[in-house]
Amino acid sequence: MKRARSKALALTLALTASVSSPASAHQPVFLGAQSAKISNSPVLVEGLISFAVTANFTKAGQVRNFRFALRDGEPLKLEYLILDRKPENQLKTAQLPSVTITSPSGKKSTMKINERTKFYEPFGRQNYLFLSRLSSNGEAGIYTITLRSRTKSAALVAVGSREVRGEVMEIGSTKGTCPEKIKDEIEVSNTRASQLIGLSERASELCAEINDWGYRVVQRDGEDFAVTMDYRSNRINVKIKDDEVIEVTVG
Repeated sequence: MKRARSKALALTLALTASVSSPASAHQPVFLGAQSAKISNSPVLVEGLISFAVTANFTKAGQVRNFRFALRDGEPLKLEYLILDRKPENQLKTAQLPSVTITSPSGKKSTMKINERTKFYEPFGRQNYLFLSRLSSNGEAGIYTITLRSRTKSAALVAVGSREVRGEVMEIGSTKGTCPEKIKDEIEVSNTRASQLIGLSERASELCAEINDWGYRVVQRDGEDFAVTMDYRSNRINVKIKDDEVIEVTVG
């Protein structure tokens, strides 16, 4: 993994000392205040890869979001857990954070709390309670998960099952991050487009999808591809080397 992507990934993998991943195979991601807006929330580039996404709430009414992408034919797997400790394990069902799933097609559903199964995670030496689990056929595109607090609490949502290192795409204004979407953006600036340098090919494609940009790969590992010569101010053209974006132009 290249330096720019490694740096961006490292920033997203910090958990608070009080919250650990529910399994060593689950890559931890902590949701900060920036994720209160969906448009600023991180994107798990491969939703088939296992991630453990944690949100800490200090009061009722707080919201944290994250997104993940699935390809056609990939399964949807989600698990909702809390630490088996006070105050979380003392909260009634109506007091626990709600977890809402929005599919790529816009369908909304809620993870129903239907269990409190104990689970000891030896890697972090933490006791957890499973509250809800979902496994179904996935929908191709980008899912949004919204956690909303009802009181002071913490919650964890585990995504995917494939035990390999995954990429987390952050939304920001620096190189190696995806620009936040601008409503009715007619022309993509070179500055915004160049931010994608350092992302993987898959992440850059998802960033373009999020921003409603046209997208095409014009070169991969030194091989140029035939493309039309028309100019589109809302389309980006990317060059890829070793699965990393090395150059982006608009047109």
